[in-house]
Amino acid sequence: MKKFLVICLTACSLFLVNLNHPAAEETKAKPESVQFTDAQKSEIAKIQKQILADKKKLIEKYVEFGALSKEEADKMLSHFEKHYKMMEEHNFQIPPHRPHTRHMHE
Repeated sequence: MKKFLVICLTACSLFLVNLNHPAAEETKAKPESVQFTDAQKSEIAKIQKQILADKKKLIEKYVEFGALSKEEADKMLSHFEKHYKMMEEHNFQIPPHRPHTRHMHE
C-alpha cells in the first residue's frame, strides 16, 4: 500500500511540475515586428551585402583548396543570394524563430 501511495504522489507531483513549464508560456507570446526607417534599412542592407560578399569569398577559397566542387559552391551561392533577396523583400526583419518540438519517432 505504501508503495502505491508513493507512486501516486510522485506521478501527481511530476504532473503539477509540468503545468507551468516556461517553454509552454514562451510559445504563447509573439514578438512584435519593428518597422525600420529607410536609413536603418539601407544600413542593414549594406551590412548584409558585405556578409554576402564575404560568404562568396569564403566559398571561392573552399573551391580553390578543393574542399568543395564548383557545382556545390554554385548551389550554396544561389542559396545565399535567395536568402538575401528574401530578407530584402521582408524589409530585413529577422525571421521568427520556430521552437523545436518533440517528434515522436516510431
